[in-house]
Amino acid sequence: MTRRLLAVAFVVAVSLAAHADDRTSLLLARAWPADDTRSLGELGHGVGVVFTPDLSVPNNCRFYQALGFACFESADWTQILSDIRSFNIEHPERPIQTLVLETHGTNGNGLKVQRGKHDDDERSYISAGALQERLEIDGIRYIILSACNSGRLLRPAIYANLDPNNGDRLFLPATCGIVGATPRFNPQRSRVTLITPGSSHIETTLVGSLSELAPETRKALQASAKEQGIALPKRFAISEMLIRILTRDPQLDLRTGYHADEFSAEMSSAEASEKLFAAFVHEMQIAASRSSLRRDDSLISAASR
Repeated sequence: MTRRLLAVAFVVAVSLAAHADDRTSLLLARAWPADDTRSLGELGHGVGVVFTPDLSVPNNCRFYQALGFACFESADWTQILSDIRSFNIEHPERPIQTLVLETHGTNGNGLKVQRGKHDDDERSYISAGALQERLEIDGIRYIILSACNSGRLLRPAIYANLDPNNGDRLFLPATCGIVGATPRFNPQRSRVTLITPGSSHIETTLVGSLSELAPETRKALQASAKEQGIALPKRFAISEMLIRILTRDPQLDLRTGYHADEFSAEMSSAEASEKLFAAFVHEMQIAASRSSLRRDDSLISAASR
């Protein structure tokens, strides 16, 4: 049976193949350094994930919290920004430095979060510049865009403030408002780096279930969730881009500082998506093994005292 896909189209700046691996490695080394010593419940430390509710599943954030991420889900960007600020104030020992946005890009006309596709559903938009301006003071330094038409969001004409009358059929009524940058915002002075994929394609979000994970992984997840006083959901949503980052997939291509104008309908095949998900399951099992070894070491240490 083919996995159910939550597909969201997005176009990004087209990059040259040469030096793509070096560029991606450098960006990840800064935004999300690899750490082979982290247990399963620590994988997301320092990283926040933002979900639009209609590309999520019930209680999706609990899955990410069990992995150590900070997770935010709302149809109101103002609420999301407030929650990110509160998290970093309340967790000075492990503040968020990097955000991954699992949202819509509205064909490149604005980052959109929404409850549904009806005109009166809760919905809001934000510009790339507004994200930089509002989140810089909260300590965010990198924002990874996994959204519809990511590269087009960086077009100079809408970088700071969106065009609410762009005529795009996906730009539905902003029932919860549109967030833009202030007149004093200067992107050249921002300490927040926006990162997009390096090629135009349709980004796909996969829906998985805990039953598809290895028993050792589920055990480690349950232990992490119990420590935090949360109940794990039966299913979770995760984008192919996030999987590629977590697994350090060699085909991952990231870039910064470019914008795109054209739309691409290219997307992964169902077979390719399944292979990526299998790689994610394997990576989680490796992290779960580290968790088990750490627990065993702690028990041995405690017994020897």
